[in-house]
Amino acid sequence: MRRLLGTFAPYLITGLALLLGYLVLTGYLLPRMSEPRETSPAVQLSTAVATTAQSTFLPTPALNTPAASSTPATVPSLTGSSPAFTPPQGFSELENADQLERTDAKAAHALRALPWIRDGVEEEEREAAETLIFYAATDSSLFWDLESKTWLSTEAPRDLEEILGDVDNILALDPTSARKIVAMPFLDTLEPPDLLAMESLARLVHSDLNAFHWIMAHPNVSDGITDEEAPVVALLAGINRTNPALLETVLDDSLVTVERRDISLPLAGSVTLAVIRTQPGATGTMDLLEHAVRISEKLIGEPFPVQYVALFFEDAVVSSYTGTNFGTHAAILSKYDREGVDLADDQAGEIIAHEVAHFYWAGAKMWLDEGAAEFTAAVSEYARTGRPLEPDHYPCSQAANIVALEAQESTLGNEGSVCNYALGERLFFDLYRNLGEDSFRRGFRRLYLALEERDDAGAKPAGIDEIRQVFNEEADLSTNPQTEALLDTRPVVAELPTVNGWINRAYVSLLEGGAPVSAFPLSSVADRVWLTLEYSHDYAGPPQELTFEVVENYEDGFPYRRNSLTIQADRRYSGGVQWISVGPGAEQVWAIGRHWIYVYHEGRKVAEVQFEVVP
Repeated sequence: MRRLLGTFAPYLITGLALLLGYLVLTGYLLPRMSEPRETSPAVQLSTAVATTAQSTFLPTPALNTPAASSTPATVPSLTGSSPAFTPPQGFSELENADQLERTDAKAAHALRALPWIRDGVEEEEREAAETLIFYAATDSSLFWDLESKTWLSTEAPRDLEEILGDVDNILALDPTSARKIVAMPFLDTLEPPDLLAMESLARLVHSDLNAFHWIMAHPNVSDGITDEEAPVVALLAGINRTNPALLETVLDDSLVTVERRDISLPLAGSVTLAVIRTQPGATGTMDLLEHAVRISEKLIGEPFPVQYVALFFEDAVVSSYTGTNFGTHAAILSKYDREGVDLADDQAGEIIAHEVAHFYWAGAKMWLDEGAAEFTAAVSEYARTGRPLEPDHYPCSQAANIVALEAQESTLGNEGSVCNYALGERLFFDLYRNLGEDSFRRGFRRLYLALEERDDAGAKPAGIDEIRQVFNEEADLSTNPQTEALLDTRPVVAELPTVNGWINRAYVSLLEGGAPVSAFPLSSVADRVWLTLEYSHDYAGPPQELTFEVVENYEDGFPYRRNSLTIQADRRYSGGVQWISVGPGAEQVWAIGRHWIYVYHEGRKVAEVQFEVVP
């Protein structure tokens, strides 16, 4: 038989090769050119972006604003090529697994029995598996407490990695407390507030070990944290950072209320909302929170990033801010949660929406995170109240654009922080008015996805280069925004027909009742700058109030302040003079450049003043 095989082997090999070639050519072993093939990730992303339904809920950009000539093309992922596929590993291939088999066969058997280890350890599961092997070998009590948790068999790899990482951080500095925490009731199941409570404790143990020990010794903690107490424990690291005196208050169950609401979002599915207070609050706050969460997801077009959103109303925010998003929760000053208070009614929705937006926008450069959050909050308030979609902050007085801001960031101090908000939001508003809603929202979504990939890869904070890449350089971001793109170029109609009157003259002055100026240097502003309106009327009826809207605009075309004033028409007089202060707040500096003030009455522009601030 061997001799026969040796004789015919060459012929058999040749025949098999011809048969293989025929099968390849006829498409039985390789796909035919006309058959569909698996789409590459880049093409899939492009298709998804192009076919996503975009229901219009933003206002149409002004007609006198130049529209984008084309939709930005889809750009490649910012993280480069995908990593090579790593096949799942068996338990025995894990580091120290063989040694554990020899020293503690029972623990090794328990680990092998975990479903996500039994079916092969994926790359994203490896760190959790290695951590459990380490605990089994070095801390048997801790290991068996963890092994008894049902979630160890069922939780997603990211949640397991987070919870075990927090245990590891606490174990490194306080092993006794780590073991106590793992045995507490709130970790019998693993809900989002439980994960955040662990994160808060892990932050505390590294940022303030004394505070951590004080908290662990508190009667409401030492007797075991429950699921009901976990939402409050999640606040502790943020409170200790901003207002440690509140720790005693929030650990008293009788002084804290937690209002919860479960909602279902179109993309993220089930999300739990919580409003946590130490005193009575406004009944509409939960509605504002739900609205902000829904609009954020709708605008960005990606699932809301977290399953649990907590707002804590107390004076526990970073100094000089109205709110702070700590990741575990968002804290907002309690004065914005007061029933029937104008301050809460006017500003609470915007502040809540801003802090909610930071669940999407975090980890990039400050101007990008704050600018994106400000834009998202403006959209949320436009959808809720119809408030004009425009920047909320006075223009930056220290830098004309983002490139200039980054160049002098280290020297600007507190003013630089303000500029991050002012220039950041203006960048996104400028992109929106130039690209139009559909193109802008596609770019906004791609930016979020790109930043998420960068975060996962541990890259440096994203900035102007990433904006350019994602929005395909549709706008020249290194130059000033478009001058006069949104300015009101309609002629002034100064007539006040209801009182047979007119606005005779409008101008700005450096003193109330002072002489008109068309330009002034910063050094000449001692206190305020005043808008003066001189008016007259020929009116014989009963006293009548006329209401005017005063809109202040910067040279980038965006309003920065809206105010109102009233004029009283009375038959005893033939006219008068009205003053109103204009410009930035008391602690802000005038922005160098041209400014316009428009005065409106019943929708008509009845006065216009242009002036310039020079160095």
